[in-house]
Amino acid sequence: MNTISSLARPGTTVLVHGLGRFGGGREAVRYLARAGCNVRIADKSAGDDLQAVREAMGDLRSLDWQLGREDEALLDGVQLFVANPGVPDGNPLLLAARARGIPITQEVDLFLADYPGRVIAITGTNGKSTTSTLVHRALQHSGIDALLGGNIGHSLLADSAQWRADQVAVLEISSFQLDRLAPTARVHGAVFTRVLKDHVDRHGTLAAYHAAKGRLAAAAEQFVVHAADDPVAGGYATTAAQRLRFALTEPAPQSAGLDDGFIAVRLTKAAAVPIVHREALRLLGAFQIENVMAASLAASCVGGRPHGIGLAMANAAPLPFRLQLIATHGGVRIYDNGVSTEIESTRSALQTLTGRVHWLGGGKSKDGDYAAVAAAVTPHIATAHLFGAAAEPLAAAIGGAAPTTVSTTLRQALECALAAAKPGDAVLWSPAFASFDQYPNFRARALEFHQLLAERRAGAHAAP
Repeated sequence: MNTISSLARPGTTVLVHGLGRFGGGREAVRYLARAGCNVRIADKSAGDDLQAVREAMGDLRSLDWQLGREDEALLDGVQLFVANPGVPDGNPLLLAARARGIPITQEVDLFLADYPGRVIAITGTNGKSTTSTLVHRALQHSGIDALLGGNIGHSLLADSAQWRADQVAVLEISSFQLDRLAPTARVHGAVFTRVLKDHVDRHGTLAAYHAAKGRLAAAAEQFVVHAADDPVAGGYATTAAQRLRFALTEPAPQSAGLDDGFIAVRLTKAAAVPIVHREALRLLGAFQIENVMAASLAASCVGGRPHGIGLAMANAAPLPFRLQLIATHGGVRIYDNGVSTEIESTRSALQTLTGRVHWLGGGKSKDGDYAAVAAAVTPHIATAHLFGAAAEPLAAAIGGAAPTTVSTTLRQALECALAAAKPGDAVLWSPAFASFDQYPNFRARALEFHQLLAERRAGAHAAP
């Protein structure tokens, strides 16, 4: 593997700020410590979860733990500041580091600076994790050594012992990470799922969110993949990277599309190469077909073979909490799309389902635009069952367009949805709002939904 970034040479004193609730900075700490840096760890929390992280890292004896504080004295002697992407720019310690002229980096930049192989980075508003997983699987099925990590939940710094120059790393990257991406950062290829609206609460404006995403296009050296009709991604400036597009139409040169029902890739003027028939996919919805197209293009650009790519796509099951049928209850189909924290994911799921659909959603709004959510869902639903902070204002926005119930908790809202549904109907769990009114993250909320269904099943089995 390459040596550590020139900003963090052996003996450098580094402050890793913000481990995250689940210890998101752990691998950065380990990586820097292995490189011989003097690592100081700060987090405003000193809760049991972070104490558990500290205990788990007991094999690294020289760490300077400073949990439960964020005062400026933490910066004394620090030569490099590693920021957690979840910490906003206005954080006082981050501002103080900038004022002192301390170089600021992040975990993903440490990886990009040192990784010796090629990197395919994937971003967008929805479908990042699915597309990243599909690219990784396609490369593996093509006999190409590949790693998968980033915002998907695994730090690629943890794999440093396996890094090789003839390897491909598939990196999911978020707008939070891209907002701080170093101007010198480079990737082999960039893949954009559709760039829509999200995280305005963090970035301040939709334009700022879009601009953060666009930094990935500028970092791509060889290719940029995006939807042909995505005006945002299509407008991103690139350097010498080839622009490849995907659409649900017949593929033109340098694109992926549909050819007699087959998802097909056409990198040149030669005939399109069929990858997999759309009816062979286990993934549901037109948006998943687009994810398959984007992944097929990216994998093809780094040597993926059509047969291997097609096999990977045909066998790919939906990731947890992405649109899928997970249960039936009294003849009612129950679909899980718990990953949804904004309206476009929910809209896509509703457009995929057939028959009468009873929508289960709610949480905390990121922008206060309840009218837009109401307009997106009401053409597709029989009833709406809302919970959390968004429930009452969203119910007011829906008005008489659909019968609506308002609940405080997810448990109550689920009961209402199931009570409204009749055999042959569907219940869609797709929150469309952030989880932070009642939950630490979307995953905790989605897991509670699964637990509630498990309790109902257990109760039904226990009944005489």
